[in-house]
Amino acid sequence: MRRIAYLLLIVAVTASAQRRVVLDLDRTVRLATDSSLAAQKYQRVYDASRYQYLSWLASRKPQFALESTPIMYERYMTQRYLSMEDIDVYRQQRMFYSQAGITATQTMERWGGQFYGSTQLGYLRTFGDQNQTQFMTVPITVGYKQELLFYNPLKWAKQIEPLKLQAAEKTLAYGIETASEEAVGKFFTLALAQDQLRMAEEYLASCDTIYAIAQRRFKIASISKAELSILELEKTNARTTLTNARISRQRAAQELAAYLGMERTTDIELVIPTVMQSLHVDAAEAIQYARENNPQYISSREAVAEARRDAERARVEKNLSVSLDASVGLNQVADRFADAYRHLLSQDMATVTLSIPLKDWGRRKNAWLAARSTVEAAERAEQETARDTELDVALTVADFNERQAIVETARQALTIAEDAYAQTLQRFIKAQADAYSLSVAQSHWQTARQNQIASLQNYWLAYYHLRRLTLYDYQRRQVIKPISRFSK
Repeated sequence: MRRIAYLLLIVAVTASAQRRVVLDLDRTVRLATDSSLAAQKYQRVYDASRYQYLSWLASRKPQFALESTPIMYERYMTQRYLSMEDIDVYRQQRMFYSQAGITATQTMERWGGQFYGSTQLGYLRTFGDQNQTQFMTVPITVGYKQELLFYNPLKWAKQIEPLKLQAAEKTLAYGIETASEEAVGKFFTLALAQDQLRMAEEYLASCDTIYAIAQRRFKIASISKAELSILELEKTNARTTLTNARISRQRAAQELAAYLGMERTTDIELVIPTVMQSLHVDAAEAIQYARENNPQYISSREAVAEARRDAERARVEKNLSVSLDASVGLNQVADRFADAYRHLLSQDMATVTLSIPLKDWGRRKNAWLAARSTVEAAERAEQETARDTELDVALTVADFNERQAIVETARQALTIAEDAYAQTLQRFIKAQADAYSLSVAQSHWQTARQNQIASLQNYWLAYYHLRRLTLYDYQRRQVIKPISRFSK
């Protein structure tokens, strides 16, 4: 029985140890970009765009299709004219039909048309007063069709589709950097809560010690009853502060664990990072990286290209539309299958379709004018996007470059506050300082600790925000390119 209890204790301790995770900032970011639900969501959005691009690439290659009607059977009443009797009568008719054909198509991006070719075989069997069997063959047919008013949708697709893929790739990187930035925020939220808990524990222990000292001093009339009551109140408040700090720390840990794809019960201990020494970002360089990598720039260019495409189509279609479809081939009909491929006959077809609006009450003209206005709006939106993004980059660069000095100032302030509290505590123990002075010194020390972590939080948030805007890693000096399953 003791052995079983011992084994259960080992299992419990092991399980508890497995739930404890030590995270630094780099590992937190890696988990966020790999395992978080947000990163997976951005990956799925990119997958959809990638599949659409692959579908477009495939559409540029020859397309082959089998089109068939394997079985068609009909029994119906049909009207017949009997010349001998000079009357119309209804007769029952039965028919069996089967047909199959292979069609090949190839788009011509240069002209905007499509070549096509096909081969077909059909079988027809009729039942009635006279049974009849026929085979219909089209051994080969080749043709070409296109619009004749110089609007080429294939040319525009060749320009727009790669932009869509590029925007999707940059959007994936942008989304993953957004997940990294959110993870950094949750990391430091936990870091602040973690430090608040430590301070609350230290504060309660300090209040216990100070109150014990104050009781001894009160017995010898070294302090007043009011001062002793104040210290007792501080001790009571410290217990409440500790309870609240535990709740805040637990909540922050659960939110970070859930965001990183861990179990909510995971016990997370953080390693607080320092600043990156000697890292200074040039604003002009960062703006150039943003122009090259930020998906908003690419999406704006895509929107302008699509608006220009629609405007060109509206301009071409506002007066008239003309299309051509021409083909040549061979065909034959015979009662026997072998004869259907003998003495083939020519099969030619040429069609020119013309559509001229006579009176549409300005519908096409207004559609063209609306398309032109859409182009102008897209161009203005592109300029506005560039202006706002470049301003955001410039402000973020200035903020980041100043943050390193702020972190150093906060570190110095913490050192001063720690020394001041330690000296005030010694003076209080020696009855050279009152409870109010000790409380003020302790408050300054706690505020300095929180400010020091908050300064690091702002520093790293500014850095990851800059990474997201420019999609550039300033530590490794390289463009951020997320790994997708298509690149593995």
